[in-house]
Amino acid sequence: MSESSLLAPALAWSGHLRRRLQNSPGFADWLATAAPQPLDEVRLAQWLCELRAERIAVASDEPGRAMPSADCRSVLRRLRDRVFCVAMVRDLAGLAPLEEIVGAMTQLAEIAVAESYRSIAAELTEVHGVPREAVSGAPQEMLIVGMGKLGGQELNVSSDIDLVMLYGDEGDTDGPRPISNHEFYGRLTRRMMPVISEIDADGHVFRTDLRLRPDGDSGPLAWSLDAFENYLVSQGREWERYAWLKGRQLPARAFAGSTPDAQEAQLEGLRRPFVYRKYFDFDALAALRSLRERIRQDWNRRASARSGIESEDNVKLGEGGIREIEFVVQLSQLVRGGRLQALQTRGLLSALHAERDAGLISPADAERLEKAYRFLRRVEHTLQYREDQQTHLMPSDPEQRAALAQVLGFADTAAFEAVLAEHRSFVEATFRNVFRMTGMETPADDAAPDTVAEDPDAALADRIANRFGNDAPALQSRLEAMARSSRIRSLPETSQRRLSALLPAAVDAAAATQAPAAALARLFDLIETIAQRSAYLALLAEYPETLARVARIVAASDWAAQYLMRHPLLLDELLDWRTLLAAPDFTVFANELAAELDASVIAGNPPTPDVESQMNVMRDAQRQLSFHLLAQDLEGRLSVEHLGDHLSMLADVLLNETLRRVWPHIKGADPSVPPRIAAIAYGKLGGKELGYASDLDLVFVYDDPRDDALEIYSRLVRRVMSWMGSMTSSGRLYEVDLRLRPDGDAGLPVISTEALERYQREKAWPWEHQAITRARFAAGNAEVGARFEQIRCDVLLMPRDAQALATEVRAMREKIHAGHPNTSGQFDLKHDAGGMVDVEFVTQYLVLLHAREHPSLLKNLGNIGLLRLAEQAGLIPTGMAEAAGDAYRSLRREQHALRLQGIDKARLPADRLVAERNTVIALWEAVLGARGRSHA
Repeated sequence: MSESSLLAPALAWSGHLRRRLQNSPGFADWLATAAPQPLDEVRLAQWLCELRAERIAVASDEPGRAMPSADCRSVLRRLRDRVFCVAMVRDLAGLAPLEEIVGAMTQLAEIAVAESYRSIAAELTEVHGVPREAVSGAPQEMLIVGMGKLGGQELNVSSDIDLVMLYGDEGDTDGPRPISNHEFYGRLTRRMMPVISEIDADGHVFRTDLRLRPDGDSGPLAWSLDAFENYLVSQGREWERYAWLKGRQLPARAFAGSTPDAQEAQLEGLRRPFVYRKYFDFDALAALRSLRERIRQDWNRRASARSGIESEDNVKLGEGGIREIEFVVQLSQLVRGGRLQALQTRGLLSALHAERDAGLISPADAERLEKAYRFLRRVEHTLQYREDQQTHLMPSDPEQRAALAQVLGFADTAAFEAVLAEHRSFVEATFRNVFRMTGMETPADDAAPDTVAEDPDAALADRIANRFGNDAPALQSRLEAMARSSRIRSLPETSQRRLSALLPAAVDAAAATQAPAAALARLFDLIETIAQRSAYLALLAEYPETLARVARIVAASDWAAQYLMRHPLLLDELLDWRTLLAAPDFTVFANELAAELDASVIAGNPPTPDVESQMNVMRDAQRQLSFHLLAQDLEGRLSVEHLGDHLSMLADVLLNETLRRVWPHIKGADPSVPPRIAAIAYGKLGGKELGYASDLDLVFVYDDPRDDALEIYSRLVRRVMSWMGSMTSSGRLYEVDLRLRPDGDAGLPVISTEALERYQREKAWPWEHQAITRARFAAGNAEVGARFEQIRCDVLLMPRDAQALATEVRAMREKIHAGHPNTSGQFDLKHDAGGMVDVEFVTQYLVLLHAREHPSLLKNLGNIGLLRLAEQAGLIPTGMAEAAGDAYRSLRREQHALRLQGIDKARLPADRLVAERNTVIALWEAVLGARGRSHA
């Protein structure tokens, strides 16, 4: 593109540019030379140096010296002129993406803030001295926070900049006329703003706005961090959370020797928990709905005042405009960002991508929102290029409208307006449905439960009596006991009202389940447990569909009810039933978990991992996915086998991530070199039959030639055990059992592959060979895992005497039966003759005895799959594998159902599952012969 054609689109569109070139003819040549290259940080810094040198005599300008304020004003305005004009030419010529334009404007704003701050600070320091920290005496910087689009690094080309001024200690300056730091920073702010915002012969840089500071125009210009913290705790409102979501410390320094890192970390430590709440704040949802409606009402009021002219023409504030896209994206950040740290990003597009990756918005909708945002921002910038005005209004004049369409690359006005209308229609529909889209549907107008004003207690008693018949007295007694509890009696008035509205709805929800009385009793227990958390009372009271889901879950399972009471944050997961019932994608889960853990850092230079936060992230992730599986289980969406597979895969992912996170903290470890260690799963985890509350049976093996390998990996395993087993504010991840390692409790926490192979060949008991049939590589170094798998195969291929092996297996079976005596007269699904242990021992015997001749038995396929292979190899009678597999499946299903009812010992009346029990006994006798009298 020639220099003249490069400028042509901008000159055709922008009256501002035409006047600029008429007033300074030489500027056209400069612009034509400068515009072909992208705008970036290096170019802006280069231009700043050039303009500074032109303004200030080189001999009198010491490197790094702050410019006098008059010179600073002039230099910044001339720099802004260059950036604006180059951005216009490149943008309208189709050479600059959105990221380049907003990045350049953001960089310009950061330069303007930093230079004006240094300039005014230097002038004030000459009179009052340097502000000092009260304790250390070090120079104290002002903390300048960019809000809004400046904080998000996405300024438009004619934007205001929103700033908040903060500082650390309430000390004093050290000059001949000392003043308090508070007064110093107030004066600095007051004198600094005109340097950036006043219009003079050179124009202006940015309009500045300080109204987002605490107390707005009525508050001090600069706040100490302590005062700021007190304000957030006592007065911080929901719209301020919205405002501070993008708040970002700007890189401005004025004093040599200052060390503001601690204050910056303190500020970020205040901002994050204020903006991002760990638990979904359903009290806040009402405020956010009000904010959404205020956006609508504010626009409608202004549009009405202008006879509706702006309703379709304002690309920012009108329906389907930029503001609505921002609200859609930022709502999910505010409500879910405390739990999904990947959402804690300031940029709108990066936040939208994070929400898409987290499954909060579909890829198709995310793509359409992004396209709409990019299109509307380009239209916005084009409108502002015309006269260098902060406008978002499209021209009403048909000729100007046609010119706008042409400069944007459309054939005519109709083509442009068709695309514009399509984008805005989608944005408007998304904005209207934003709470439904994020899984937080606005309650229906008639959702509030009916109450009886005159005597609500009597009305509730009647409600229970009418719906629960003979169970009503016991339920009424439970309700009365709850009312007397300290948790309920100490509730504030607002929560008491919410509870009064919730209880009748809970009665109705329980009555609609398959086990009404049990459901209501469990709902009462749950409500009492969460009563002190008003957000959860709000959730159940205001979202009847969520309450109905809770009722169905607690009706189906006492264990599930207890699980919810232990982990009430899981109530959040019930908002979006479709997501809750979606099949888990463990690749996505692992990626999201890694991103969340990477984001869990303590601010600093460089940031360091926040170990406690990471441990809680893992525990919360485990609870959430387990609860998804529980909901699918109770809805009949999962077989027992699939549930075991999913829970085992979840444990594998968490175990692998634990190894990764712990390794850099081990003394003597090289964080840049992955550890050569593997976690080997045994027992239920090894057989992929894990339950909701199962322990993890693990053996850790390493293969590393370094001399101190045993010491290093022993430390690592102990740290892994602590990481997974420690009780944090989010609970415990897993109980880990290492007793199946060589030499059991007397052995080392980790063993080399060489030592493991030697032990298995020379010292292992037969039952340890039985155990290794179910063992598998679960997490860690894949090469070490492959080495273990080879050792396992070699052990299983060892020659064995059938008679001796059968004797050992029968003896171990008798020992296990003796260790679980059953005098109840009922059938123990696991330990009695014909129970699950019989199937497991038969399978292990077949693998150990016959894998040498039938290598297919080496595969860790689970008991049912291995029995099928054994039948195909002629090792058991035809038809027995399918019958025994079905029986084993039934036993597991019944055991699982009993566990879900909170019953520890899986026993049924002796007349239940008789056919299944006889099938398993027949399998045992066909393979291992009749059992001893004590186990008949």
